[in-house]
Amino acid sequence: MFRYAEVLIDVANRRLDQSYHYSIPESLHLKIGMRVLVPLQNRKVQGLVVNLTNDLPDELALVKLKPVLEGVGKDSLVPPDLIELAHWLAQTTICSIAQSLHTVWPLLKGKMEEWVIPLASVKDSDVETLKWLDPDAYRAIKVLNRARNKGISLKIFMKRADISEATLEKLIQHGWAKKETRFVSIGEGSVNKASVEDIPFERDSTTVRPYQLTGEQETVVKDVLSALADDTSHTMLLHGVTGSGKTDVYRELISHILVQGGDAILLVPEISLTSQVARYFETQFGDQVIILHSGLGARGKMKAWEDILAGHKRIVIGTRSAVFAPLMNLRLIILDEEHDGAYKQDENPKYHARDVARKRMEQRKGVVLLGSATPSLEAYAAAQSGKIRLLTMTKRIGESRLPPVEIVDMRDELIQGNRSMFSLPLQQKLQERLDRGEQSMLFLNRRGYSTFVVCRECGYVVSCPNCDITLTYHSQGQAMRCHYCNHKELPPLTCPKCASRYIRFFGQGTQRVEEELQGLLPEASILRLDYDTTRSGEAHRIILEKFRRQEASILVGTQMMAKGLDFPNVTLVGVIAADQTLNMPDFRARERTFQLLTQVAGRAGRSTKPGEVVIQTYSPTDGAIVRAAQHDFKGFFWDEIRYRKERKYPPYTHIVRALLLHEKEDRVIKAANDLGACLNQGMQDPQFGNNEIDILGPAPAVFTRLKNQWRWQISVKGRRLDLLRAFLHQGVQRFYKGPASSGVIMNIEVDPLS
Repeated sequence: MFRYAEVLIDVANRRLDQSYHYSIPESLHLKIGMRVLVPLQNRKVQGLVVNLTNDLPDELALVKLKPVLEGVGKDSLVPPDLIELAHWLAQTTICSIAQSLHTVWPLLKGKMEEWVIPLASVKDSDVETLKWLDPDAYRAIKVLNRARNKGISLKIFMKRADISEATLEKLIQHGWAKKETRFVSIGEGSVNKASVEDIPFERDSTTVRPYQLTGEQETVVKDVLSALADDTSHTMLLHGVTGSGKTDVYRELISHILVQGGDAILLVPEISLTSQVARYFETQFGDQVIILHSGLGARGKMKAWEDILAGHKRIVIGTRSAVFAPLMNLRLIILDEEHDGAYKQDENPKYHARDVARKRMEQRKGVVLLGSATPSLEAYAAAQSGKIRLLTMTKRIGESRLPPVEIVDMRDELIQGNRSMFSLPLQQKLQERLDRGEQSMLFLNRRGYSTFVVCRECGYVVSCPNCDITLTYHSQGQAMRCHYCNHKELPPLTCPKCASRYIRFFGQGTQRVEEELQGLLPEASILRLDYDTTRSGEAHRIILEKFRRQEASILVGTQMMAKGLDFPNVTLVGVIAADQTLNMPDFRARERTFQLLTQVAGRAGRSTKPGEVVIQTYSPTDGAIVRAAQHDFKGFFWDEIRYRKERKYPPYTHIVRALLLHEKEDRVIKAANDLGACLNQGMQDPQFGNNEIDILGPAPAVFTRLKNQWRWQISVKGRRLDLLRAFLHQGVQRFYKGPASSGVIMNIEVDPLS
């Protein structure tokens, strides 16, 4: 039996962000991976046992250690590989270990609560008399008895029993009940009793294949299976044009994995895609499939993990966070649409699912498969340099062909007197589809009716009082709304600054497109797919099913309709304003524009009927738009990679950004300047000063204020990511020893996507 436990403290405080040693009482039987309660600075905190030993470090040899207080969740152990993953995540994203532990193993979540425990039964003679003498006390004991011997949380008890504090004290004084402090896990009572080690599962997973593979698909499957047979980890990039059948490749690979006794994770970029993708897999693999995403409640997520740990589920389909699913025999992780920015976490720890997948497959000696018709430049550059293997599928399955794309110069439309948001060629093609009974999709990457409200006399723009951003007008409800903090207000009748009546709506959103389209084609039935129409849980699926059943002729939407959708009767796709993403202040703007246009264009002509695409733009000669119209990813890649190299942008350098937030502007400015001084102090170290590390800032963030918090940032830039992380880490440690860090929130992001 071990005498000491090394415990990682579950406190998101950088000053306490480390492991501590505690003595183990003889009555406790601890295991590595078990949660425990331990004393820390006169309070009880949760921790995770990461090591058991009989020998202490020399500096603790003469120190009297505090004891572990109790074990929590004794039947739910964190597997050693996920503990290792949490350490790696904390180091690579420069966040606290507590934050990374909660991300890797969400079952750790819980809180300290006051509970009331019954010590008497309503059948006891002294309690029975309370029925007449003290009905309130009797009712309270009845409530406690329903909880049997487990007790009930104080908050719930007081509500159900409807008694006063004085009555509760009477129950305790007479020995009818007692109070105690407990650590309560979210969803307590549903944690699975099965050990997470050596869980049995059915190996016979043969199923009837509901599809026929093409020659290109067969080659890709063979190459991935060959990599899986190696006793090492691999990352492979599958570059397949839209409609080439990447989903069928995923299904075939997973069927082989299951037969071999392995498990698999398939990641998709958005929650709205999970149920659609899962349907394909459930048809073939039945109840071995489970869906995981952030939309699940705490208890739903607990139940899902319980099923995975018990070995009942062997295929996990989900969004970014599903990459941590604790499958016992994990052999394959697939990232579909790997280029999508949704795979990057916005909050600490700011991980990228691609990096986590690669780390997990290093641990398990498995394969990470990245799939996309428009791979990220970083992934494709890694494939070109030989760091990862490139697999290609250049043809669509069946008889469908990539659609021809027409670029319409909207400047010419204005010269011809057309002031509509729809060009004459697009209007003509929409009418042709209506006449033939075919369907169309119109893409605009902005929701709402108008993108901003401005005074034409003084230039005043109506902005959010909580954020450094303009409000968007929504005709539904006739209100202006902030898309960051959801602040709402009515549009002004006169300018708040100069009292002018010439205050107007400018820009265009999906609501306005839908309205003007209905006026242009009154006989057309139109559906809209954006954040505003899909807020309820089933709305997204209902809209798409209506369109699939051809209950509407035209679907208007934002980027949520740009990927993963397959409608055989869609023969026309129109892009209303290609310039909206092109002119963003971001070096990745051209890459994002190319990806969006290519993905949207790929929705047309996916069956036997040929498709067409119309792209409306004021920049018809821009390389990203021209290459997208030609379906020329390689040409775009080499154009863009030369541009990145000349300006020393990723993937030729790395950037680590520290974002500081506080409700008071002066506090965040002082903190940013102090952090800058701490980082400059680190440049005196030859390890860092001689390695071309650039410090950018401190400076205001692009959105200087969001959700009532002021935002400043500092970035460090260089070629070696390991040195950048070490450099920023030592600067941050120095910063947190000073007074300016007090109350300031810091978010650190490695290689930010925007």
